[in-house]
Amino acid sequence: MRALAVMLLLATPAAHAASQAEAEAALASAVQADATAAQLGNRWLPAEAALKAARTALAAQSWDKSASEAARAHALSLRAIEQSHEQETAWRDAVIR
Repeated sequence: MRALAVMLLLATPAAHAASQAEAEAALASAVQADATAAQLGNRWLPAEAALKAARTALAAQSWDKSASEAARAHALSLRAIEQSHEQETAWRDAVIR
């Protein structure tokens, strides 16, 4: 049992520190997803807050925090896009026939 736990710990990848390029790429991806959500008229406030935090962290040269917040903003924006597409047809199911 102990050997299995040690093997699992050794197989787990070490934490990776984000570089400036990775943080900038993550932020660009999040901004693009947010723009798509805005085009659909469904921007989420938590996504906007995460984008702001990512930009602030990038300006402070905190690459890990910037990449993390950008990833969060990207995920929230993708969910907003998905919600928009779902709602385009979901109303039909709610109509009483």
